Amino acid sequence: METATAVEPHNRETATAAPGVSLEPVVPPGYAFDKPPVLAAQLLWGVAHGARLLGLACAKNGHYAATQAWLNWQEREAAQIDAARRLLGNYYFGDAEPLPAVVSAAIGLKPALDLSSEALEPACATLAEALAQPRYDMNRRHADILETIQRGLEPKLK
Repeated sequence: METATAVEPHNRETATAAPGVSLEPVVPPGYAFDKPPVLAAQLLWGVAHGARLLGLACAKNGHYAATQAWLNWQEREAAQIDAARRLLGNYYFGDAEPLPAVVSAAIGLKPALDLSSEALEPACATLAEALAQPRYDMNRRHADILETIQRGLEPKLK
């Protein structure tokens, strides 16, 4: 389980990889619109990444109840989030064990939230409630994303 610490890598420059594993993507960064399973993993990862950034920002600003809610959510959703990380690691780097920050950088996601303590206050105050909503059920979200992608790929009936 990932813990909220101030020393966590936030970009490719500060992240490390296993010996012999490159941190440079083998495919262009961005979304894989032509590969539905990869696109679904990217979209799911974006949701998890946003929750992660907010959880870390809340921890940094002393909102420990929000941080605990994020850690509990992350533990509950770990299987789906880890599956997305592994798929994306293989897609971008040919490595199923990339660090979360490296996957996020490959997609082009921000490495951190740049918000004032005042701006974080309402987000941290409602994080636990938000993470309890059905839209943060990663299994359901993954299925919904795949269904939406599939509908988009079907020929339009006239």
